[in-house]
Amino acid sequence: MSIHTETPAATSAAPATSLAATLGARLADASRRAQGLATAVNDPAVLAELRGLCATPRPMRAPVAEKREGPAP
Repeated sequence: MSIHTETPAATSAAPATSLAATLGARLADASRRAQGLATAVNDPAVLAELRGLCATPRPMRAPVAEKREGPAP
């Protein structure tokens, strides 16, 4: 079994991502680089929409279907 490691030459071409960045931010950055896109989002409208999505509260647990007595109508 081998472990894939990148050479320093391959990693030096890509900008260094902060180790403090969240996993989602690091994955998004890697995805943009892989697609040849800019590594930062500069459009204020897109940034506002992304911030809104990130600030949206998430449900704590999945909704549970009600139990019925007997067959469905």
